[in-house]
Amino acid sequence: MVDQPIVLLLDSRQPGGIESHVFQLASALKRNRWLIEAWFYRRYSVLHPLEVELNDAGVKVRYLNGTLRELNKAIKDTRPLVLHTHGYKANTLGRVVGLINRIPVVSTFHNGDRGTGRVRLYTLLDELSSVLSQNIIVNKEMARRWIHRPIKLSNFIQIPEKQLHSGQAVAFVGRLSHEKGPDLFLQLAKHQPMLSFHMYGSGPMASKLKEQEVSNVAFMGQVTSMNTHWRDIGLLCITSREEGLPMVALEAMANGIPVISFPLGGLPELITQGYNGWTTPPGDLMAMSSLVQFWMSLPEVVKLQLGQSCRDTISREYSSRTIVPGILSVYRQAIDIKGQPVPELFSKQTLKNSVNHQQDNTLPPTSSTHG
Repeated sequence: MVDQPIVLLLDSRQPGGIESHVFQLASALKRNRWLIEAWFYRRYSVLHPLEVELNDAGVKVRYLNGTLRELNKAIKDTRPLVLHTHGYKANTLGRVVGLINRIPVVSTFHNGDRGTGRVRLYTLLDELSSVLSQNIIVNKEMARRWIHRPIKLSNFIQIPEKQLHSGQAVAFVGRLSHEKGPDLFLQLAKHQPMLSFHMYGSGPMASKLKEQEVSNVAFMGQVTSMNTHWRDIGLLCITSREEGLPMVALEAMANGIPVISFPLGGLPELITQGYNGWTTPPGDLMAMSSLVQFWMSLPEVVKLQLGQSCRDTISREYSSRTIVPGILSVYRQAIDIKGQPVPELFSKQTLKNSVNHQQDNTLPPTSSTHG
């Protein structure tokens, strides 16, 4: 095991896609004998749900006080092997302290939505400062942004060792905010009044959505983990207006649950029509409703086949075994650029496939210069 830790830095208030990714990455690296620490830039609650999961995985968790000064001191004292940042605030601030302390920085860009107002400004700052880090994007659409030399590496997940479930609910899982389209999900439910729809999550639209009183929609609220809820779900519908590569889609498919979605971000690469799910034209709720009805009409044996196809897709293309070697290759590149010694744990055998994977996913330089 390497003495210097790999530090995963994020600024987080509640569970979401970035948090799921950080847990999967930390767990995978820990299983492969790397020393891992997860740092929260600021504490927003007494106990973040992600802290519990990370502790169970044997990953050290640290909360900072939300100032650049303490982050700089923590980096200076720890001297991490690599600082891997997640989210626009962590990305931007992490690059600053990495530059000051000559620490290799790798940043992952997760979100398909660039936001509005102040968030859009922060996102632009994140993109423009990406010249100070090695950068990972989760889908090819992000290559049109001002991200320096992006390398595409998909999100990934550990496949649970469970039998396939036969839940019947149609589910929405995500933040109840405009970009995620929970209002579109309610409209979808109105098209299918005889089916049961479950909505998991919280957010600024929660009260307004509940006021609509759609009788076949159950508001499940914010849950710390979906692990105990997937058994109730038969189909996941993603009605987002913007997306990257949502972790919830990978989690659902890893649990044998097909996905219906608009073709956003990395979802068209994930979903194969009729094999593990379906995509519909953007915003076309009538087409999505027809597919929901089609799924519901399928014999159980066909639904089980769909579920197995979902799990096969994740195992083959979106598992830690497939993706983590590519991330390690990016780490090594960041270390090389800083002129620092490369730990022996970066063995040729470990990196053999990751180098090829990285070369296959390195996007042309011109692709990162589009606004």
